[in-house]
Amino acid sequence: MHHNNTQYSKASTAYGSTAAVTDQRALEGQVLLKAAQKLEDLAKRLQGGEKPSVADIDDTLVYNRKLWQLFLDNMMNPEHALPLEIKNNVASLAVFVFKRTQEILIDTQPEKFAVLININRNIAAGLMKAAAAPATPAQEPAAPPASSGMPTDSMA
Repeated sequence: MHHNNTQYSKASTAYGSTAAVTDQRALEGQVLLKAAQKLEDLAKRLQGGEKPSVADIDDTLVYNRKLWQLFLDNMMNPEHALPLEIKNNVASLAVFVFKRTQEILIDTQPEKFAVLININRNIAAGLMKAAAAPATPAQEPAAPPASSGMPTDSMA
């Protein structure tokens, strides 16, 4: 199943550039990176031939799903400051994450984790970039960095 990375990049950049509170953006980015690292660790265990327990798999997937449920809940709030188009994009990503999570639960294959890891890292990059940027009038956002270069080993 091939998905357009541009959609993820646009959503992450747009969400990150318009979210209301800088500290909140950074926190959300860090939590997304933590979820991505947990997913990646589990995928590596599977690739290495390990058979993680159902509880280990479930814990990792539930952590990520709950995080995306929070994003979806925020997007459903009519008073949220984001433009409707961005809310819809983030909500669509959340629905995709939920569907992919179900696919992984049905047939747990390491390659199925890659898209979840990439989505989390791309959204985190947009959030953290926006959190680090000084508050200025709207500028043309740059694409987030490639996911392969994101440091995640320092996350708690």
